Amino acid sequence: MFRTFIQMLAMILTLEASFFLLKTNLGLSPQIIAELSVPRYGYHEEILKSLSCQSADTRVGLILLLVSFALQMGNALWPLRWSDFNIDLRGVFISLICGVIVFAAGYWYSRSLSKTLYEESTQLVKTKSAP
Repeated sequence: MFRTFIQMLAMILTLEASFFLLKTNLGLSPQIIAELSVPRYGYHEEILKSLSCQSADTRVGLILLLVSFALQMGNALWPLRWSDFNIDLRGVFISLICGVIVFAAGYWYSRSLSKTLYEESTQLVKTKSAP
């Protein structure tokens, strides 16, 4: 059961990592892309939000990819037994539950980190543009 759990959780975390790494780039609309390409004085709040979100999502995606890699490497280095060729449904079910929990935690962490990065960036821009 434990080997099935590790295999399934590693695959689920890889899927979740790709979600966080692609989410922001897929959300770039033509309007946002056009706004990013137009030079402006001062700063643009939407650009700060978008870049903060991208940075947070990329960090969460990287963490999930590294955890997934460690799980897969640990599974590959663990000696196989004959019973390990079976798929245990309990391991699949537990890994799905763990995957949902990790996804929710990653989503929460990404939102919280994005807000923190946005607030810090806004403070930096405001202090730079102040006379």
